[in-house]
Amino acid sequence: MIELLKKLNNYCLYLLVLSITFENWDPFNFGGTLSVTFMASVLYILSWLPKLKELSLSLFKKFGIPLLLFIITGFISTAFNSIYLDEMKEAYHYRVLLLIILMFLIANHYYNDQTILPKTLLLYVLSILVMFLLYKLGIGVEYISNRPRIFGENPNIMGMKALIAFLIVLSNMLETNFSLKKILFGSLIMIPLLSLVIASGSRGAFLSVFIGLALFVVFMRISIGKKIVLGLFGIVGSISFFLFVLANNVDFQRRLLDSVETGDIGRNLAWVGAQKVIENNPIIGVGFPAALPEMYQEIGIAMDPHNVFLYVAMTTGLVGFCFFMIFIWRIAKILFLSYKKNGKIVYLVIFFIIVLNMAKAGGGISMILFYFFFAALIGSTFLLSDHEEIEHTVKLKKN
Repeated sequence: MIELLKKLNNYCLYLLVLSITFENWDPFNFGGTLSVTFMASVLYILSWLPKLKELSLSLFKKFGIPLLLFIITGFISTAFNSIYLDEMKEAYHYRVLLLIILMFLIANHYYNDQTILPKTLLLYVLSILVMFLLYKLGIGVEYISNRPRIFGENPNIMGMKALIAFLIVLSNMLETNFSLKKILFGSLIMIPLLSLVIASGSRGAFLSVFIGLALFVVFMRISIGKKIVLGLFGIVGSISFFLFVLANNVDFQRRLLDSVETGDIGRNLAWVGAQKVIENNPIIGVGFPAALPEMYQEIGIAMDPHNVFLYVAMTTGLVGFCFFMIFIWRIAKILFLSYKKNGKIVYLVIFFIIVLNMAKAGGGISMILFYFFFAALIGSTFLLSDHEEIEHTVKLKKN
């Protein structure tokens, strides 16, 4: 029975990971309230009910408490700005609270079973490849300003999702035993992933490809000579790729040139508005329901600040921002310590890309993608190093 419950829990996690790529797909047209990811999340949470005694309190203290204190700060702030409160669930941002719980459960899953993280990352890559296939077939695709939305996904987020999948595949090529077959197979997989990044028209995701490659070269544990050679190949390849995209994608070229010429990346107005709201409410912010109304008062548009960190500072002030950054800092710290121990750079690179995109993502505070990868990054610190894996295997054989 115990083994059956464990398998059920694993399969529910697999289903959830596959659904993350289609986070905004609402097959029954319930206005986004019953997306495939929401249904998969509910199933996954239910699969944990018989296993609650396996939850780690130490994980909760380290990563859960700072986020809960952030939510509590927002709740208190909302009480002081209750004029904007229509429903009680808005006072504690129920969606973010649900995602925090989900993140905690997934991190515990990886804590209890270190073998499942690589499987879920590969499933994530598979889901992105499925998205690429559907995009090519024209299934679930609509175009807004010449940019595709696949099953309702924001093009910028779609580009970032494809980028992370690209980095996972790249790490399997660079950080595991070399083989020509693996290099060729990985290269074939990366082509559709890069195609999605380009198709999204996301300037941030496109430039993050080069940032990710640079981080791999800098932090990989190889000799200086190999770093220089790899770096030179990377520079030549990156320049060639960049010029190829500019020459073959007119819309992308226009977006990049607009940013260079005007200095506006499409978020300047939102960031200015958020800054004004923060200056007027620096200690505990304006509360979650007041974010859009306050933005409207400052810039005449009720829009998200397109920056998770600005949103946190707006809604919960310096107090909530500190709690949120404690959570971010603790993940950064354990990832660096884990990197020093096992030399795996991919998780540090993914963390950097996630944080970079949180700084420009509209509505990012409510996206399951970020919380899933935070759970995966926490889970990566439980993985055994190659030496420990050998010792563990020998010990099992002796027993």
